[in-house]
Amino acid sequence: MKKYIIKTCVRAGLFFIIAVVFTGCFGRTKAPYVVDQFTLDYASPAIASLISINEFIRIERFSVAQSFNSTAMVYKPQAYRFDAYPYSRWRVNPGDLLSDFLIRDIRKTSLFKGVFSDYSDEPVRFVLEGAIEEFFESDEGPNTAVLVVNVTLLDRKEKEITKKLLFQKTYRFATPLQERSPEGLAKGMSSAMAFFSEQLIKDLDSTFKTKDQR
Repeated sequence: MKKYIIKTCVRAGLFFIIAVVFTGCFGRTKAPYVVDQFTLDYASPAIASLISINEFIRIERFSVAQSFNSTAMVYKPQAYRFDAYPYSRWRVNPGDLLSDFLIRDIRKTSLFKGVFSDYSDEPVRFVLEGAIEEFFESDEGPNTAVLVVNVTLLDRKEKEITKKLLFQKTYRFATPLQERSPEGLAKGMSSAMAFFSEQLIKDLDSTFKTKDQR
């Protein structure tokens, strides 16, 4: 009788262990997911005949409207509604994304003696500030990557505000998407950023050429 009870207990114990292992290995209802991370990818604009300024400039980190102030890849399927791709994100916040690429692009020009980020305490004469107002995929009508940025250029050497403010401009771009997907948004936003960077550099050049002629 005792042997029978012992065998029964052993069998029950083995059955319990097997059940636990089986549930642990195969009983998951949802596999862990991987979040894909995206960044911009475009060639720095090549612009000829730019003025050369023997001064330093600092590119401040761009501020971002709260609706887009995260790494979420935001899209707008219809009016009054914003959503985000669930398993895809920008690698960094749009404010850092645009600032970093502008620093790269302006450094590759002959515009300034030196270009610094907001992490640098190097004394500079000129400061470029930006505010990202819109940064998303629009699915209302043709799919487009929407980029709206307000930029301000300041001359810290000047005391009067009217002279300190060299220019302020809002840039608006809506570039067509090849496909409605995180990859399509990254490509479309890269094209929008390339247009923005080139136009801004040309405007900086034009501003300083006009300033020198005064």
